[in-house]
Amino acid sequence: MDHVQFDREPSARLTTLIMGFGGWIDAGRAATGAVRHLVGDLEAARLARIDPEDFFMLTQERPEVRLTADGEREIHWPRSEFFAWHPDDGGDGLLLFSGPEPHQRWRTYTKAFLDVAEQCGVRRIVSLGALLAGAPHTRPIRVTGRCTDAATRSLLEAWGIYRRPTYEGPTGITTILLEAAARRHMEYVGLMGQAPHYLQDSENPAAIHALVSYVARLLHLTPDLSRFTDAIQEFRAQCDRAVAKDKATREHVRQLEQQYDAESGEERQELPAGELDSDKLMQELQDFLRKQREGGPEGR
Repeated sequence: MDHVQFDREPSARLTTLIMGFGGWIDAGRAATGAVRHLVGDLEAARLARIDPEDFFMLTQERPEVRLTADGEREIHWPRSEFFAWHPDDGGDGLLLFSGPEPHQRWRTYTKAFLDVAEQCGVRRIVSLGALLAGAPHTRPIRVTGRCTDAATRSLLEAWGIYRRPTYEGPTGITTILLEAAARRHMEYVGLMGQAPHYLQDSENPAAIHALVSYVARLLHLTPDLSRFTDAIQEFRAQCDRAVAKDKATREHVRQLEQQYDAESGEERQELPAGELDSDKLMQELQDFLRKQREGGPEGR
């Protein structure tokens, strides 16, 4: 198959594909983080990978050099990987995908991607994503859903998360893939989280947890979510300390909290009015969280 390298012969009983792309709709690294968690929890084995050569500008998505245990250097190319999981009862399994959004040749990429899915027997795609939104880090992550089949729509409506798509404008590879998948008679479900807009570059364990939780409910999976408890508490504590340093930031987060509570789960469309230096806030938070990771003295 062009542009795809298989590690082994694929099964034709991987009827559901879970995919998460890095980039534009991976706020808080929630989509790729959710897929990564599921791959690890299910102990899914890599099945195939898409060759990055024709689809990435390698000056933007650079390969990395790493040292092996014996001191040798290895080059790691951008990874667009499929993983396979088969349940113990012998029933239909899952195909999972994680990778960065490609920079070019989207039609060719889409064909290669869906050829793999079709060869594995995929009949439904569960797409994960997250957008930056006017949401406070002190509240649960909101998730909205859309789908192509009536039964799943009823389920999403019962959960209170179904939203009919209304967006018009520039789009990402996920939309291109799902539209092409529908032409191949594959159903799809899209789950989209809302991550705080002022935490643009930080991995958000609460957003990852929210997406994993909804996928688990949808597909009747039982992943171990226990490790998220401490991670979410620590992340929120770090954000609290960073926000407390600036009066304008504290007021902005307070406004977000009030609007979140008043809306009772309704999706926000606009940020609240008021003066806020978003760039300054994001830089302060990023600097703070980086120092925390590096063990610096800030915030102690």
